[in-house]
Amino acid sequence: ERAQEQASCRAQPSAGAMPRPVEFNRAAASFRAVLRLDARRLTPQEFARWDGREPVILTNAAQGPFAPDASDDDVARQRDDAEGAWAFWRHRLAQDQKERALPYRRRLPNGTRETAWTRLGDFMQVVDEARQRAPEPGLLAMEELVLNSERALRPGPLAPVLEGEDFFQSSMPEEWRPPKFCLVLGTSGARSALHTDPFGWTGWNLLLSGRKLWRFVVASEQAEHSLYVERPQQTNLAAHGESPVDLFATAVVPAAGVPAERQGAIPGWAVGGPDLERFPRAAEAEVAYEVEQQAGQAIVFPASWWHQTLHLTPTLSVASQYVNENCARQVLDGIARRAELPEEALGTEWRGGAPPPQHAG
Repeated sequence: ERAQEQASCRAQPSAGAMPRPVEFNRAAASFRAVLRLDARRLTPQEFARWDGREPVILTNAAQGPFAPDASDDDVARQRDDAEGAWAFWRHRLAQDQKERALPYRRRLPNGTRETAWTRLGDFMQVVDEARQRAPEPGLLAMEELVLNSERALRPGPLAPVLEGEDFFQSSMPEEWRPPKFCLVLGTSGARSALHTDPFGWTGWNLLLSGRKLWRFVVASEQAEHSLYVERPQQTNLAAHGESPVDLFATAVVPAAGVPAERQGAIPGWAVGGPDLERFPRAAEAEVAYEVEQQAGQAIVFPASWWHQTLHLTPTLSVASQYVNENCARQVLDGIARRAELPEEALGTEWRGGAPPPQHAG
C-alpha cells in the first residue's frame, strides 16, 4: 500500500528551480504558419495535397464526417452526438480500466526524468479538465495497449481522413505492425523527448482536452548535428531517432495548486527554448513550424521530422499513425536503405515512381 501511495500521481510539487533561462535564437527559428483545415468535409483526395508532406491542423477532427448538404441543425445535432460519444468513451475508459497499471515519467527540476507507476483511473483524474487546481507539473504517460485490447475502447468518432488506408494493417508483416492507437496523458509542463518516429510513417495526434505546443525541425544532416544526435552503431529497420536537446528546456509552467483559469496563461516568451549553455549548437536548429493545438483538433505530420510537444495545460489525447500511398515510397525506401539491399536486388519496378516530397513550406 505504501508503494502504491508513493507511486500515486497525487504528488506534491517538486522542489527546486527550473534551469536558468537562455534566450532561444528565434532568428534561426523562422516559424512558418501551419495550415488549418476543417476535417468534417475534407476528403482523402483533397487532403492528399498535404498529407505526410508538412504538419497540418485538422479542426473539428472528433466529430466524424458531415454530409455536404447538412443543415445547421444537422451539424449541431451531430456535434452534440459526437461530444456525447467521446464523453461516454472517456467514462468507460476511466471506469473499466481504472485499476490498470500505468507507467509515467516525472520531469525533475534539473531536466532529467524518473519513471513511476500509478493506476490509469488515478492519472485520468489528475488530467480531468474539471479539476479546479493544477496538478503536479511535468507528468507524462503513454499507454499503447489499452485502446487496442477491446473493440469497445476503440476511439471515435474520427475525421474520415484519419481512418483511411493503412498499409501497416493491410500489407505489413504482423510483427512489424505497431499498436494502432496510443493514449497520451500529461500535466502542464510535460513534454515528449525531441524525436522522430519509427519507419518515417505519417503520424497524427487528436487532442481531446487541454492545449499543447508543437515544434518541428525538418530532418537533415545539419539538423542532426545541431541537435546532438548520435548515430547508433547498429540501426534496425524501424529507425526511431532521439535527441538529448529539449526545445522547451527553459519553459515556465504553472506550479501545482495554480487555479484552473490560470493554468494555460503562459505568456509567449515563457515557452522557452533549448538550454544553449549545455547545447550551444542547438542555436543553429531551424524550427520550421511551431503551432498550438487545442481540444478537438488533430495534428497530422511527417513523423520522419524531428518533433517535440509541450503540454500547456493538463491534456488527454489519442495518437496513431499510418502508411498510405502518400508516404509508402519513403517508408519502403528507408527500410531498403537500412537493410542495405543492393539496387539490383530491388528490381526495376521498385523505381517505377518517385515518392512525394516532404517540404517545409
